[in-house]
Amino acid sequence: MEELANYPWSGHAAIINRIKRDWQYREYVLHYFGQKEREARSAYLQFVLEQSSLGKQSELTGGGLVRSAGGWSEVLSLRQRGQKQFSDERILGSGEFVKEILDEVEETVKTVVPDTSSKVNAMEALAERCEEAGITLHALQSGSKRRECTEVRKELSRHFVLELGLSYADTARVLGISSSAVNQILRRYT
Repeated sequence: MEELANYPWSGHAAIINRIKRDWQYREYVLHYFGQKEREARSAYLQFVLEQSSLGKQSELTGGGLVRSAGGWSEVLSLRQRGQKQFSDERILGSGEFVKEILDEVEETVKTVVPDTSSKVNAMEALAERCEEAGITLHALQSGSKRRECTEVRKELSRHFVLELGLSYADTARVLGISSSAVNQILRRYT
């Protein structure tokens, strides 16, 4: 619980009144746990403690498409059948629903929402390039030092960052390398 209270990317510390964030509406959460602040905070803490003891729950993991489709097996099945779904890990719903939501947001908000089609394009380019080079995806992503693998990583790092606009972190995840490795590749070979 102490670790959660100190985790900077969680609203927990503000809800328990350890830190103040004017933009976080902590009362909204607490009203579900009681009418008086002290009682609500106590009930909230008890709830968090009880729920954290349950451990990782599969129905609560995975981003939007994973959960909407019914799990990774369904997503993989869709991919094997060649069916593509527009997705954003923050929006739970069908590909059509996600696209509709993103189409409705203002232009300023759209720039904040990552373009998931770039990630899809990256995965397609990765599979295609591995096939052309005669290497397996596993070999490329597991850090093989074979010349073919390192050359494909260099080529795809440049393509993903400079042409598709992926972040260093997203590029690193797709290629199975570190963000600093992507940075080094771009510094040396661009």
